Amino acid sequence: MLKGEKRNIHSVKKLYTVSAATLATLVSLGFINASAQADDQPTNQSTATTEVASQTSQNQINSQSQASSSTVATTAATDTSSTTSAAPAVTATTQSKVAVNTSTQVASSADTIDISAYQKNMSVGTFQNYKNMGVQNVVVKLTESTGWTNGYAQSQINNARAVGMNVSAYHFVRFTSASEAQAEANHFATVARQLGLGNDTLMIADVESVPQTRYAGIVNNLNVFWNTLSSLGYTNHAVYTGLSYDQQYNVSSTVGKARTWVAMYFYDYSVNQARINYKRSLGYGAWQYTDRFNGAVDGTIDFGLFRNYSHGITRAANLDNMSINASSNTLNVSGWFADNNNQGKSNRYVILLDQDNGGREVARQQVSAVSRQDVTNAYPTIYGTGDSGFSASFSLNGALAQAIGAGHRIQAIIRYTSSNDGNSNYNDNYFDGISFTQNNAYLDSFELTSNGIHATGWHVANQSMSRPYDYVILYDQTTHREIARQRVTASSRADVQNAYQNVYQSGNSGFDVDFAMNNALRTAIKNGDALQIVTRYTDDAGGNGNAVDVWFAAKQFNQDPAYVDSMTLNDDGTITVSGWHAADQSTVAPNQWIILIDAQTGKEVARVKATTVSRPDVANAYPTIANATNSGFTANFKIANFSALQSALVQGHSFNVVARYSDDAQGGEGYRVDDWLMLNRKFSTGNGYQNLDSFTRNGNVVRATGWYADDRSAGAKTKYIILYDATANREIARQVVTNGVSRPDVARAYPSVYGANNSGFDVSFDGNTNQALANALRNNHQLQIIARYSDSQNGEGNYIQYWFGARNL
Repeated sequence: MLKGEKRNIHSVKKLYTVSAATLATLVSLGFINASAQADDQPTNQSTATTEVASQTSQNQINSQSQASSSTVATTAATDTSSTTSAAPAVTATTQSKVAVNTSTQVASSADTIDISAYQKNMSVGTFQNYKNMGVQNVVVKLTESTGWTNGYAQSQINNARAVGMNVSAYHFVRFTSASEAQAEANHFATVARQLGLGNDTLMIADVESVPQTRYAGIVNNLNVFWNTLSSLGYTNHAVYTGLSYDQQYNVSSTVGKARTWVAMYFYDYSVNQARINYKRSLGYGAWQYTDRFNGAVDGTIDFGLFRNYSHGITRAANLDNMSINASSNTLNVSGWFADNNNQGKSNRYVILLDQDNGGREVARQQVSAVSRQDVTNAYPTIYGTGDSGFSASFSLNGALAQAIGAGHRIQAIIRYTSSNDGNSNYNDNYFDGISFTQNNAYLDSFELTSNGIHATGWHVANQSMSRPYDYVILYDQTTHREIARQRVTASSRADVQNAYQNVYQSGNSGFDVDFAMNNALRTAIKNGDALQIVTRYTDDAGGNGNAVDVWFAAKQFNQDPAYVDSMTLNDDGTITVSGWHAADQSTVAPNQWIILIDAQTGKEVARVKATTVSRPDVANAYPTIANATNSGFTANFKIANFSALQSALVQGHSFNVVARYSDDAQGGEGYRVDDWLMLNRKFSTGNGYQNLDSFTRNGNVVRATGWYADDRSAGAKTKYIILYDATANREIARQVVTNGVSRPDVARAYPSVYGANNSGFDVSFDGNTNQALANALRNNHQLQIIARYSDSQNGEGNYIQYWFGARNL
């Protein structure tokens, strides 16, 4: 920045390269020539000069702690944002910005200079020459870090004052911690007091891009610096910094832009009206544009910082509120403005400008004074603080509505004027512009029903005031295709208005839409595509045009939980499976099937179309699944109808269940949604229960009675009793037991065993007609009874059997 430290002098032309976009902007404004280099990264070339000061050793600058000036930045890029996503809420209270009175011409060359120990021999005559050139303000460097003092400051201050110049002071910052910030503030204040500078002196912190200041917490430590100065009586503060440094570290936030003095040098170190207008539009209080004014000193153009604050505080303002009122559909503006220059200007206007459309006026309103005792308490020496308040309410229509709808910044001006129409002899205060781009929405429900998609929610957007058409769109995110759209009439949402009182039409922001099942939606659901709801405000009746959108999170409708409550083997030769299967995709595949899988072979052994059962308990557990209320099923398998099932049962295999929804009502194929329930359900322990009640001989006739019960018999097609010659190891004869003998005693003893009630047998074998039996009896062979269940009519195939003990009859 200033004399008294080792300097890095930067110019856009020679020492700073810019992006192509910024280059184009600067060339269009005439700031640089078209041959300037374009690049995305700044260079770090610099030149340096070193000051040799004739001071005592304790005041010399430590050669290892010399300050370097901030790198000069190019024009700030304009922020852009999409209008298709939700935006954060606008803070109602805005930062004060004290702007230049537009009735006063801004200097076209330096009106402020800063000096340090480099300019050690500046006489009264020298200062008078600068004053004759239009310089009104002098900023003198007093201190740096905690160990350096400008030994020439006293004479510089005295000589500048001798010709009537306004004197301010600055300190070069080196602190890296709160304690160091406090120590540097004490040093600055002590020297200022020794030099006779009063409490109303404008005390400036020179915060530049040097190694000690490049850290995220610089703002916190700078606030400690200010608090320490205030505690020592110096309450009039300002910041000097480079534009790029401020954009990165935001040190201007500690005092406000109106109290920030920013450095930025152009390629020729000169000014013109376009450059002045551009720098002024950034909102800073002063602009240092050269380090070679009159060939010797740093030159600055004052935008209000030194005029308003170098004598102490003579002007202050704040915008307390600038927000939309949803219930009245108005833009409400309130705040206060006090300035010694307001004397004799009794008429007041609040004026709104479209800051992003050339500052075009979009509304104005004459207002009455509002009492503000709090302002008087804070600024007792400024004229007119007691009635400095203002309040205005603007209807949201016309040019104002169009500007807000376009997302432009609305800038408020409070004007004091002596003219009735407000267009002459006025004093203005410009506040920072605000973009009313808040765009919030919420999806209350997004459900798949038997008829399609049902969605409810709300969408509030300030920019909807120029976009009267409200649409809800169903979008397939997976295929990137729109499925359907509906124009909606917003419904009343008092809850939303309570939450978003400062957003346009928030009280009428609701939507409730149903999208009927069409081919595109049906295909998307079958494929498990992710679906999205998009809410839109647009200026096009067809739902296109300039739109403000909110895209909600995509959702796949592929929930598919299922459960088997019971799987029972019944005495009537059936297996019953009951449970529930809730599946979103049942909306496109409504036929419910239950399939039995042989867990040992992995093959299907039976399937039946299930009977749907109401299940309110499932609906309570899964309220968002389309068919949860009617997700229950009961399936009955008649074992005799499925030979593969019979064989699996006879072999004692276990079973799994597949719960299926299909669009095929006849066979359960086609498009389908399966849930495999790995039950490994087995109906047998592998052991039967049996007894041979009698095994007797009457002549050549052998009779056997008894019973044989086994769960595996559920799969049997036949029951055989076989007479076996244990001595000769051969079968003698077999008989089919068509209907088992009733055995209620067995059923009582084994109530859970399949077929126990009809497990009895009573068979006779006649040796008079069976020569093999006659021979076995004659030769006194041991005979044996075998009880067999088989899945084959002849008693072979897959079977289970029990061999009773052999005996001689």
